[in-house]
Amino acid sequence: MKEAKKAKTASGGKPGHSVLSNVLYFQKYLYREFPIMAVYNMVIVVGRCLAPLLAILVPGILLAMVERGELLWGLLAIGLMGAAMIACDALTQGLSMKRYFYENVFRSILLSDAVLKQTRCLYKYVEYGEEKKITKRAYQSMDRGDGSVTYRMLDYPWDLLVNVIVFCLYSTALYTLKPWVVAVLLLFSLANYGISQMRNKWQLALRDSFAQSNKEIQYLNRAFRDSGIAKDIRIFAMNDWLMAFRSKVFRERVHLEKKNNRKLFLAECLSLLLTVLRNGLAYGYLLYSCFQGEVAIAAFPVYFGAITGFSGFVTGIAKSYSDLRLANADAECFRQHMELPEIKEGGKVPEALLRQPVGIEFRDVSFSFGEKKVYDHFNLKIDPGEKVALLGINGAGKTTLIKLLCGLYEPDQGNILINGVDIATVPKRALYDLFSVVFQEATIFPYPMGCNLSMKRLQDTDEERAWNALERAGLKGLLQERGAKMDSFMTKQAFSDGVELSGGQRQRFLLARALYKDGHILILDEPTSALDPIAESEIYQEYVNISNGRTSVFVSHRLASTRFSDRILFLEKGRVVEEGTHEELMERGGSYAHMFQVQAHYYQSGDGEEQTGETEPVWEEQALE
Repeated sequence: MKEAKKAKTASGGKPGHSVLSNVLYFQKYLYREFPIMAVYNMVIVVGRCLAPLLAILVPGILLAMVERGELLWGLLAIGLMGAAMIACDALTQGLSMKRYFYENVFRSILLSDAVLKQTRCLYKYVEYGEEKKITKRAYQSMDRGDGSVTYRMLDYPWDLLVNVIVFCLYSTALYTLKPWVVAVLLLFSLANYGISQMRNKWQLALRDSFAQSNKEIQYLNRAFRDSGIAKDIRIFAMNDWLMAFRSKVFRERVHLEKKNNRKLFLAECLSLLLTVLRNGLAYGYLLYSCFQGEVAIAAFPVYFGAITGFSGFVTGIAKSYSDLRLANADAECFRQHMELPEIKEGGKVPEALLRQPVGIEFRDVSFSFGEKKVYDHFNLKIDPGEKVALLGINGAGKTTLIKLLCGLYEPDQGNILINGVDIATVPKRALYDLFSVVFQEATIFPYPMGCNLSMKRLQDTDEERAWNALERAGLKGLLQERGAKMDSFMTKQAFSDGVELSGGQRQRFLLARALYKDGHILILDEPTSALDPIAESEIYQEYVNISNGRTSVFVSHRLASTRFSDRILFLEKGRVVEEGTHEELMERGGSYAHMFQVQAHYYQSGDGEEQTGETEPVWEEQALE
C-alpha cells in the first residue's frame, strides 16, 4: 500500500508529504552535512529584514531632524544608519556567496547519496515498475543547475520567512495610518496570489510536454557529439534525416515556448493591472492625508516606502509560497526515492549454500513484468557441476531467468533453491558472492585496470590473480604491449591516456573480471557476441577448462556454447520445450535443430567450410525494459 501511494505521486498524484515536511527534510539533511549553514541562514535573514526597514526609516529621520533644526545630528544619524546598511548588505552578500558554495557541494552530496540509495534498493526499481519513474524524476529534479530541487527547497523557505517578517513590520507601520489601508492592500495582493497560482497551474500542465522536449534535445546533443555514430552518419547519409529531425524538435519546442509565454504574458499583464490599481489607491489616499494635515511631512516618506514595500513583500510571500509548492512536487519524488525500501542484509549464511559444486532448482516459479507474464509455474533442476546451455528465441526469458537466479529479480510466486537453500532467505551480499557473471551489457569504469577487474580498491586487488585472469581471457599480451599496468586508467572518458579497448577486447576484459571473482556458479549471458567464431570457440573452451566441477550456465544465440554443454535447454514463452544433448535434440528435429541449421548456414560457405567472419544472428533476445 505504501509503495502504491508513492507510485501514485510519481505519476502525478497528490504528494504524500506536506510542503513543511519536505522543507524540514532538506534543511535537516543540509545541517547534518554543514551545521554552519544554520548560522549563515539566520544572519542572512536578519540582514535581509533590516535592510528594507532601514531604507524606509532613513528619509523620515532626516526630515524630522531638519524640521527640528537638528541638521548636524540628522546627518550624523544618516551616516551611521547608512554605514549600518552598507555593513548589513556586505555581510548578507558575503554569506550568501558562501551559502551558494555550500549548496553546490550539498547538491553533489545528495546526488551521490541518491545513486548509492539506488544500489541498496531492489534491482527491479532500476529496470521496471512505478518505482523506476520515481527514481527517474528524482534525478531529473537534481539536474537543473540553480533550478534544482535542492536550491529551491533550501532557499525559497528563507525567502518566504524574510517576506513574512518585513510584511509584518510594514503592516504595523501602515496600521497606524489607517487599518483599512492594510486590508485593501492585502486584498489586492491576494488577488495577485491567485494569478500566480493560475500561472503555476499552466506551467504544471505543460511540464510533461517540456520534459519530452528536453529529452529529445538532449538526445540530439548526445548524438551530435558521439564519435561512435559518426561512421553511420556518413555511410548511411543520415545528415538530412538528422537535420530534419532537429528542425522538427526545435520547431515543436518554439511552439511550446510560445504557448507557455502567451499564458505567462497574460498572467503578468493581469498582475501589473492589479498592482497599478492597488498602489494608485494607496498613494492617492496618502497624498490626500498629507494635504489634510493628518500625516506629518516627516512621516510621509515612511508611509510611502511602507506602501511600496508592502506591495512587494505581499507579492513576495505569494510568489515564494507558490514557487515552494511548485518545487514540492520534485522534492516529493526525490524524498520518495530516498525512502524506497532497501534490501535487508545481515543474517546467518547457511553452510549448505557454500557447498561445491552447486545444485540449482526452480520450483513452481512465476514472474511478471507488470501485466506481462514471463514465467508461470516454471520448474527446472540443474545438477551440481552441470554445464547448461540456455537457448531460445526473442522474448523467451533467458536473461530474466538469469536475473531471477542471481537474486536481482524476485519471483511473484514459488522458490529458487541453491543447494536446497531458498535464496529468498539468504542475505543478498552472500548470494551475489556465489556468482561470476558476464551480462550482455556491462560497464568498464574510468578507473584503474586493477579496480575494474577486482571491483575493489587498487590496494585490495591481488595483482598476480588479476594478470592471471587477463591471460586466461587472452588479453595479457595485448595490454602489456601497450604498457598497461594495474594502475593504468581504463577508457578515455576521464583521462586522455586511458586504455581503450575494441568491442571484442571489452568482452574479453569482462570475462577476465568474472575469472578474477572465481564464483561458485559461472554464468555467461551472451558474452561473446562481438567475437568472431574462432575467438568465441577459444573463449568457451577456456571457460570449459575452468568450469570443470563447477555449475555453469551459458546463454548464447550462437552455437559455440552448445558444443561444450552437458545439457541444452530450449526456452519458448517461459517454458522449457526441449532439453537434452546436442545429438539428442538434432535427432528430434524440433525447434533447436531448426535453429541450429539456420545458424550453421551463417557459419559455413557453399562447400561446407566454416567462415570466420562475424555474422549477425537471425534470432536473439532483446533486453526487456
